Amino acid sequence: MQHPFQCIASVQLPGQATGEEYLAAACGPRLMLVNAGKGIVAARWSTSPTNATSEDKYDEAEAGERPAKKQKTSNAASHAPNIIKLTVSPNQQYIVAVTDDKFIHVLEIVGHGELKELSQRCMPKRPCAIQVLPDNATIICGDKFGDVYSLPLLPSEVAPIQDVEPGAEDGEAAKQEDPAFKPSATVLTVHSKRNRMALEAQMQQKNFTAKKEPLKFEHKLLLGHVSMLTDVIYATREVEGKQRGHIITADRDEHIRISRAPPQSHIIEGYCLGHTEFVSKLCLIPGTDLLVSGGGDSWLGVWDWPTFKLRRKFDIRDAVLDVVEEVAQRADMDTTEAIKQADKSVVVSGLWTAPFTNAKGKQEIALLVACERRPSLFIVPVSRLMLKKDQKTTQSRIDYPVLDVACVGDRLIVSVDGRRDGSPCLRVAQLHQAEETKGEVLSEKDEEMEAKLQCLMTSSKDIPADDKALDDLLYGVGNLRKRRGWDAPGDGAGGTEVDPTSMPMDPNHTEVVEVEDDLTVRKL
Repeated sequence: MQHPFQCIASVQLPGQATGEEYLAAACGPRLMLVNAGKGIVAARWSTSPTNATSEDKYDEAEAGERPAKKQKTSNAASHAPNIIKLTVSPNQQYIVAVTDDKFIHVLEIVGHGELKELSQRCMPKRPCAIQVLPDNATIICGDKFGDVYSLPLLPSEVAPIQDVEPGAEDGEAAKQEDPAFKPSATVLTVHSKRNRMALEAQMQQKNFTAKKEPLKFEHKLLLGHVSMLTDVIYATREVEGKQRGHIITADRDEHIRISRAPPQSHIIEGYCLGHTEFVSKLCLIPGTDLLVSGGGDSWLGVWDWPTFKLRRKFDIRDAVLDVVEEVAQRADMDTTEAIKQADKSVVVSGLWTAPFTNAKGKQEIALLVACERRPSLFIVPVSRLMLKKDQKTTQSRIDYPVLDVACVGDRLIVSVDGRRDGSPCLRVAQLHQAEETKGEVLSEKDEEMEAKLQCLMTSSKDIPADDKALDDLLYGVGNLRKRRGWDAPGDGAGGTEVDPTSMPMDPNHTEVVEVEDDLTVRKL
């Protein structure tokens, strides 16, 4: 069974000739950099715990954790951590990788595609989104706890942070410890068996100090959510002739927040409200003020994010059900029964933009949408997003669920989960639009480059792949959906979702309704 590539990213090395594009692909704990034009793997890097600092970093990360959690995380140290996030700096000189042991690794691309690790920093909670700012010097990182941090891309050499009590003026004061806990009761004053057992437990824990180690590297807390954070992106726009930065965050509680960039990240500009389910992905449309959001709702939100207005709800439920029907027909299954048994809820797992040439020979931008566990990639021209009566999407014929997408030159590289039958895990296509397609954007398979990327398949054959472990690594967005009810007794399923329309409505609930070219809020 072939381990799929869970993360991919395109890299254009400075000073390289046209056509010398590179692709960074993460396969389990291994990161490979391949010359897409020549089909040669230029460099490999792994998160293997055999490094000299691996044991130290796990001990440091587990400091202050409760015994049960420490035991669980120590078992994870026996295998190499998997890469879960991958991004490239705007100047194309650094690759930032996040592993599932909460570490952020910064790699430098040197020479002709060689990788050199510069730093590794352990965050307090597992990062869920990461991006390098346009200054090529700062990383913004959001974690599932709800916090967003900023870190220097290249940490400076500073003295370790000393854990000294405030007001300590010399070494003697620094060594002083808090007095140990001393129970007021003794064995002479406690007589019942139950109270004696409680006293013994208190005496055994009298020297216990639940104290977590501070982060020993430069960092700054920018903002926080009271809910699980799902995505973070950095946006810029011109305000009064100056470029102003913003941090756009999304969470599990249907919120999209627009905050100012550092050093004013504590100032909230506003919210984009309208989703009724979790928001898992955000995507900015280049050259516009449009923001596209997706998650557990059956539609994509198209926002004018500077004014926080929802311009349109682009429905994708019908397109998802068409995929279910098509899969059923190819498998010679009853279409009606397949749709009935299928999970009809939409779970958006990826949003990307890609350039294409329209029917008139001009360059345009297409929005690419992937839904979790659905074997299709939906393609929507950006010009069609604002047409209120147009709900059509083009489906790229992909037989396996889409994991990640990257653009290398004018080619679209799609990572798919083809582990079942050993099919190639990378598909290459070119987007184009013809007059006879009535505005639809089609993808044409590029077999030549696909053959060149087979070198990645060869280099990843020795990576172990287990169905249960891969499902946990690749598919987790659907778990963000909140349970709204339980199955009937005796069903054995344990719990499932119910139709929101069958639930009692909150009298203060509001709904966003489209009225011609504007939006209004109607109270239900």
